[in-house]
Amino acid sequence: MSERKEFDVSEYSFDEFVAFIFAHEPSENWNKQPPWYFSLEVIYDPQNVCAYYLQLFRQPLFLLERFSKAQLEEGFWAIHGGALDCAVSRVIWDTDVPFAAREECVRSMADLFRLLLVGGILPETSWMWWDSLCYEWHCGNRDRERGGEDLQMQNVMFEILTVILRLDSESCQMGALHGLGHLHHPETPALIHKFIAEHPGLSAETKEYALRAAEFQVQ
Repeated sequence: MSERKEFDVSEYSFDEFVAFIFAHEPSENWNKQPPWYFSLEVIYDPQNVCAYYLQLFRQPLFLLERFSKAQLEEGFWAIHGGALDCAVSRVIWDTDVPFAAREECVRSMADLFRLLLVGGILPETSWMWWDSLCYEWHCGNRDRERGGEDLQMQNVMFEILTVILRLDSESCQMGALHGLGHLHHPETPALIHKFIAEHPGLSAETKEYALRAAEFQVQ
């Protein structure tokens, strides 16, 4: 593994931060050439980064004019995947940022799906986004019974996944089902069974996956 390089984005503007995330030549094979962010140790202001993610998710369409789809897919992997120090999957748990700001950041993800991902143009991002954010409950690192932010953030994510599941977009619906299958929220089975009942035209494969998500049996 290559030596990690220190990189300071703590004074970056929003536009500079967006370029930091997306303006890279995408790796064609992660096994042979890991993505650019695997070798970075990033210095950042978590409150600034949280605000930048909020701004990005609320108004994401400009990205299509500035970056290729491959750049966007890899950049969004950096944002949600957790390998990048300032990934959103880390920032939303950073208690140096007020919970209200982190909650609003998560809520803004509904806009990201509604505005940018609804057309299925970034299928990997749509599919894996909530896997990264919800798996903490699936593997037991987060537990609703503990209360506190484990409970609060789970409820927020469930609300947003409910919104995304209702979008008229198969890619968004599948991404939401994927997340719901990992989030382990107690209202998930009722939500998914209602979704199935309201969408009689679902393919057999989608219906089967939805039923597995309702039982928290998805990969």
